[in-house]
Amino acid sequence: MTETKSPESGSVPEPGDHEGMHSDAAYNPNQTKLLPALATVGKQDRANSPGAEADDVRLSAGKPRFALSPAGWLKKLSQSQIIWISLSIILTFLVIFVWLIMQGRHKNKMLKPVADEQFEETTEPAGTNTGDVLKNKLVRPPLQPELFLTDDEFAGQAPLVVKANGPVVSVELDPELAAMVDALKKRLQISVDRKTTRRGNVVTLVSKGTFRGFKITVEEIMEDQNSLSEEVTVILPQRGIIKTVNRVLESFRDSDLEQFTLELEKAGLEIITLPPKPEDSVFKVQIRVQNNFGNPIDDDVLISGKSVGKIKLGMTTARLENMLLSSYIILKRKVLVKDIYHDVYKVLDQSNEPLFFVYENNNRVWGISIISENFKTKRGIGIGSSLGSIRINYPKIRMGISEKKIPFVKIDSVDGLFVIQREGVDIVKHLFPSKNKVISILIGNSLEFDS
Repeated sequence: MTETKSPESGSVPEPGDHEGMHSDAAYNPNQTKLLPALATVGKQDRANSPGAEADDVRLSAGKPRFALSPAGWLKKLSQSQIIWISLSIILTFLVIFVWLIMQGRHKNKMLKPVADEQFEETTEPAGTNTGDVLKNKLVRPPLQPELFLTDDEFAGQAPLVVKANGPVVSVELDPELAAMVDALKKRLQISVDRKTTRRGNVVTLVSKGTFRGFKITVEEIMEDQNSLSEEVTVILPQRGIIKTVNRVLESFRDSDLEQFTLELEKAGLEIITLPPKPEDSVFKVQIRVQNNFGNPIDDDVLISGKSVGKIKLGMTTARLENMLLSSYIILKRKVLVKDIYHDVYKVLDQSNEPLFFVYENNNRVWGISIISENFKTKRGIGIGSSLGSIRINYPKIRMGISEKKIPFVKIDSVDGLFVIQREGVDIVKHLFPSKNKVISILIGNSLEFDS
């Protein structure tokens, strides 16, 4: 909660404020602090005073005058005394000049709190990058034009051949089945790490895991960075087994193409056969995600369009507060952006775990910055999801680099940015490591930049 402090009536005057005449108005960060006018030091010009003439008469009629005129006084001084007096005057002016500069800097610091220090009262959990994301103003206008990416590179491919001793199913269907296995393999390798075994110049790479109920094992043997062989085995949810060697169908048992296709559809996957071109020597199959695998995402944590759960862009902050106060801990403070103060809400669950920030503009929700893994899109993408997972769940995305050289992703179904780890990303060279993870999600706008 924000707190505004007003000066106490019995406060001690500041140094230099001999009269103690401070304003009684409450402090407002948008106002410049008023300082009392400097008192005029010295007496009135005696020549203009009504009693000036009488005083002169008394002084001349009384005891001898010891006061000299400035010219006469200077004549009495030695050259060294004049030099020391001149240096003292110059040093005095220098001290006053430096003091005025320091006062100006202090005033600017008081009036413009740094926007980077958004929330000092809490710290992010150790080992996460979300605090750095928020403090570095990541989402500014793109440094380079956004790049449009598709899922073409994740399409399964298989040569238009069958194994040496004849087809497993048929000459027409063997390449299609092998391409479907290759597509599943590529989706597994996005989410799991490969285990490496080296014997001399020969390296064996093994990947094991499950993709939407399909158990997949990939074993590749390489020598001097050249692939010697690759075996892929897929165990279907209904226990059918299909195997390829060097992307050629090797075996297929306890199932058939119709059953294989049906099990893929039950896993929320769509099979798209890409029409071959006359010059093509491979069969291509694309597998695309239709919905989240498993239980659907709960509405309270769903990221969709312009909303996060029940919070929507454009709703009033009064309604936002009424909606959240009963179930969440809310920290509210003001942030100065371009000489205008805006409210920023930090929302935590009852265990004090940070969930998201809400940015206000003109008393309405202007942006939502998500830092919790609880919130996900309809297809299961959220904090911690990999770039590869985004690409296989959303076939068309846009990649961009912010002014701070932080990469982000845009998808069609969400009005926002998915900020990802920067390591290895190079838009110019088209390098996009699939393992890089989402570290922050911004829906709408942020107070850190003017879109």
